[in-house]
Amino acid sequence: MCGRYTLSAGHEALARAFLAEFAEEIRSSWKPRYNIAPGTGILAIMDDRDRGARRAEVFHWGLVPHWARDPKLGHKLINARAETVAGKPAYRDAFRYRRCLVPASGFYEWDRTRTPPQPYYFHPGGEPFMALAGIWEHWMHPGGSEILSAALITMPARHPVEAIHHRMPVVLPETAWDEWLSTDLENPVMEPFLTASGSTSPLAMHAVSTAVNRTDRDDRGLIEPVSAPSTEDGGQLELF
Repeated sequence: MCGRYTLSAGHEALARAFLAEFAEEIRSSWKPRYNIAPGTGILAIMDDRDRGARRAEVFHWGLVPHWARDPKLGHKLINARAETVAGKPAYRDAFRYRRCLVPASGFYEWDRTRTPPQPYYFHPGGEPFMALAGIWEHWMHPGGSEILSAALITMPARHPVEAIHHRMPVVLPETAWDEWLSTDLENPVMEPFLTASGSTSPLAMHAVSTAVNRTDRDDRGLIEPVSAPSTEDGGQLELF
């Protein structure tokens, strides 16, 4: 799964890279985030068909299907598995009609074979951000309130994430952005996007402090490297 990530790139760079419009409200409140957790607002890029352009929007992280009676259902739907996203009732409409790109500078995963679990930070080496595959929904309360929500798509982990965790977010190269955002695909399937994700460069990684476990911490120190834990035989954990 992916349950925590970062976005430290500036909105100007993201607007240029994604060719997306950023509302003044988003630009004026922009700040680097180093501990983005489920249940909070996350930035995503969507295709605005009415305007014929891409735009940035803030979504609640935790998908609330349009048919849900209680928005609390979103607490359980932060990630959608690539293998089943097209068929699961909670995700299939969003996957068919409402796909988005979630900019991220990196993400965290925990090695839970250790006590306490050791967090690691994964990021694109030499690049300020990457694009994670996401889906979004629009939920309306009978009383008139509304929620825009999103979930990240995950896939079986590949190198080097597989050394720490069995799942990872789907990272899409720029060559796949247009197709992922397109609403013109009659029957979208994940396989081409998983193939595209597999062509991206391996991520860089390092161990970080367990301070990231606290959701009230949000500072650059969270992504600073710490000494990697040792294995039981006294050697260093082999990651590469």
